[in-house]
Amino acid sequence: MGTIEATVSMLETMPEEARLLVFNYTQELFSAQRPANPFTPISTDKLLSDLEESRRQIEAGEGKNMKEALREMGKQHGFI
Repeated sequence: MGTIEATVSMLETMPEEARLLVFNYTQELFSAQRPANPFTPISTDKLLSDLEESRRQIEAGEGKNMKEALREMGKQHGFI
């Protein structure tokens, strides 16, 4: 399944309210003078610091199982 098919499939399973939110947000992106970018640039030092912290958390057993984390995110955002 390609990206477009996966996206359509996800949208089909979402409640109508959530689909409207996605539609409105998408319209804002296309009509904005300067499209919103949720990813702000960070410095190399910040990136390396974040990676170091992530590795520390994993070594300390504070990491999450990826399947569990994705399931939680899906519930939080109404995909599940």
